[in-house]
Amino acid sequence: MMRRTILGKCILAFAVFSAFFLMRAPAEAAFKAKIQYVQVGDVKLAYYVRGKGKPLVMINGFISTMSYWDPLLVEELAKTRQLIIFDNRGVGYSTDTKENKTTIPQMADDAAGLIKALGLKKPDILGWSMGARIAQQVLIRHPDLVGKAILAAANPGGSHAVPADKDVEDKLNDPNLPISQKLALIVPPQEGGSKTALAMMQRFEKAAKQGSAPNDFTVSKETTIRQNRARTTLWSADNENFNNLKNIKNPVLVTDGRYDVIDKPINSTIIASQIPFAWLAFFEGGHAFLFQEHKRFAETVNVFLK
Repeated sequence: MMRRTILGKCILAFAVFSAFFLMRAPAEAAFKAKIQYVQVGDVKLAYYVRGKGKPLVMINGFISTMSYWDPLLVEELAKTRQLIIFDNRGVGYSTDTKENKTTIPQMADDAAGLIKALGLKKPDILGWSMGARIAQQVLIRHPDLVGKAILAAANPGGSHAVPADKDVEDKLNDPNLPISQKLALIVPPQEGGSKTALAMMQRFEKAAKQGSAPNDFTVSKETTIRQNRARTTLWSADNENFNNLKNIKNPVLVTDGRYDVIDKPINSTIIASQIPFAWLAFFEGGHAFLFQEHKRFAETVNVFLK
């Protein structure tokens, strides 16, 4: 009887000690972005990895660094996927060549080179804005390297594309316009406009300050001019991209915001109609709908990828 009592007291003491220890144990360390580099052809691309699961390569848009992915969306997607987030050539920490040869197909080849250099086996890809143009070219030029694709605020190029209004395009392409004013274009007035865009910018800066995203906001005027030429003059020069969409065999989800003034929603309908068996989903919000509706967007992406 006494031995049972002593044993019971020991078990009770151990339980109390364990509970106290767990209460005192430090919380899980906050995520810190570790910038890494990989040589891809004639450039060195900077990237970082977050989350666990099947890889999802995230291709960003016009004059956007890897720090311009909304932390709320990144955190949501990283719950189920391993995110590979990188800077396109000439942006942020990635290098570029002296020659002015930047094109959408070239940046698609860069993304494919990154996938091969990292040894990724058919990762899925997510491209936003200009990144969605790059993602289309990845599917066309390197279909066997990737699995599924999500195109967010895409544009088919050539004569089939419905362009932004002139005043929007002029502001977007002005290399002297402050980034804060460019960000205001990605959120329509009915969704809060500049105020919502400012809140996004504050989230970007906070994540960089805390280290959960790189402090990586540098885009030169030269890169701005190169990317602008790639996404407008060269992208609209012919219908090659549009014509090749019908040959895509990879599963594709096409998405956009209902009030997108940069890549108007009709473009997503055109693309989804051209790609066999593509999914099409619209969200509330503007060009930055995937940030404004980050939870619904992430849920939709997860359903599609599963």
